[in-house]
Amino acid sequence: MRWLMALLSFSIVFPVVVASHQGSTDASFSVDIRHAEDSDQLATIQDAMAYDWGNAEPSKVNYGSSPFGHWFFFEIPLVQMAEGENVIIEIHYPTVDYLAFYVVDEDGQVQQEHITGTDFPFDTRPIWDDDYSFLVNPALQGRRVFIHAKTSNSLQMPVRLYDESTFYEKEEWNLILWGAYYGTMLVMALYSLMNGFIIRDRMYFFYSVYVLSTALFVSSLNGHGFAYLWPEVPAFNDASITLFFCFYSGFGTAFAMTLLNARRFNPKLYRLGQVVIAGGMALGVASIVTLEDYAHLATYLALAFALLMMALGVKSVLDGYFLGWYFMVGWSALLLSIGIFALNILGYLPSNILIYHSKEIGSVFEIIVFSLAMSAIYRQEKAELSRINITLDMMKQRLQKRINIVNNKSGFLEIPPLEKHLKDIRDLDRRIHSELGRVLVVSVMVIDKTTRRPDYIALGDCLRSLFKSRITVFPFKTSTEGLPGEVTVLLFPLHNKFEAEDVIERVEHWNIALGEQYDLHFGYAISHLTEKYDVDYIEESFHYLEEAVHKKSMSYSIDDTLTFLHRQGSPA
Repeated sequence: MRWLMALLSFSIVFPVVVASHQGSTDASFSVDIRHAEDSDQLATIQDAMAYDWGNAEPSKVNYGSSPFGHWFFFEIPLVQMAEGENVIIEIHYPTVDYLAFYVVDEDGQVQQEHITGTDFPFDTRPIWDDDYSFLVNPALQGRRVFIHAKTSNSLQMPVRLYDESTFYEKEEWNLILWGAYYGTMLVMALYSLMNGFIIRDRMYFFYSVYVLSTALFVSSLNGHGFAYLWPEVPAFNDASITLFFCFYSGFGTAFAMTLLNARRFNPKLYRLGQVVIAGGMALGVASIVTLEDYAHLATYLALAFALLMMALGVKSVLDGYFLGWYFMVGWSALLLSIGIFALNILGYLPSNILIYHSKEIGSVFEIIVFSLAMSAIYRQEKAELSRINITLDMMKQRLQKRINIVNNKSGFLEIPPLEKHLKDIRDLDRRIHSELGRVLVVSVMVIDKTTRRPDYIALGDCLRSLFKSRITVFPFKTSTEGLPGEVTVLLFPLHNKFEAEDVIERVEHWNIALGEQYDLHFGYAISHLTEKYDVDYIEESFHYLEEAVHKKSMSYSIDDTLTFLHRQGSPA
């Protein structure tokens, strides 16, 4: 697990170190931007041109969810560019519903006017870019720039100015990195989907849709979906962020609960996860039916999703579940990368190519770690299968020595063939591991008080009433000194440890049905939640049965999962 922690530390520290040493490497110009909200005195471009911007507040970049329109004003700094060179103004926030861009010359004439945004077709943008980019020649068109923005979701206004050559060089690198990101996500989604068809495990299907939803959600946030997938359908673009986030959170929750076996280990969190999935489904259906942006509701869903994922990871680590650390490392890396990106947007971290793409780097890191977690499941199950097969071979040798009691009509217990025993054990192991929590192993022996030997006819009569129940019966020949003859082993699948009380009491009632001629002795053991069914518990129950016979008690166990340890019965 140390290499996971080292990888997480590297993914966090490296971008910050590079940022601190490189500073602002995107070659953008710094600019003084002023801000004012819509008002009666500030409604049109003519009002904006007449407004006293010298007394306006500086722009703070992030305005959160705001129902108002916002105006922004700045002047292009001529001293930082060569004479006559074009400037590209980039608004690095692609999810603005309405964006009006104006360039005004020294005579107060509007030289450029562009009305665009996600409520308009993509070709309303003068430059085909996932962000909003505008080409300006300040020497000919003027230096004064006005921007009017409205949006139904969170509004941010990170404005950057580039000379033309630097901008297109930056875009080339961005195109390469975005292609690598989406290519990686698509390959991982298809690979997991194929594994799902081959292995027939729904976890791989959840993971595949989760990865694909991540890519689609990121493409909606960054404008790539609008640019390349649905450029002529702005109505769908309004709903796309909410819709794909609902897919992302729903299948992410389903994958996390399946990976961490929350239904078995964390039933409360499992139920909360079902609520998150149901809420996401309802919100997703509402967004696609109405084609509206429900970003404010999706924010609450995002908070619930993030808290649930963190709670699942922390609980799994505290419980000692071997996949807990994988999940925590992957999810923590994603959250921290999003935090780094947010600090960059707010101006607390300088901008470079690593910081700019930090959330995508964190997303890929998370996907890779989750893939490693699924590989760890395969390695764990392979080791478990090897251990179980070795133990089953030992059981097979003991079962071959069994007593062939076949006459059920005369009161004997009918024993199924040897291979049926092994199939029952494997089926029980698989069912308990996937659906149940524990298994109760009870070793039973009925002894005739006169002969002091086991009486199998009485044992068969005693067990006949259980044939319609869900127990599985395995007779064993034992050479243990304190256990003469054959011992019958009963396996009871349990949903929780408290069911064992009723089973033990039910077995004790057999003592009354046997009458005074016989003594009933049994020992029992309960498997642990942190492991799959282990046939070594049969040997453990043998030991407790031996203790019961030795101590002249009816039952015996030192298992502390029950409220009793030792019960007295008729002396042997």
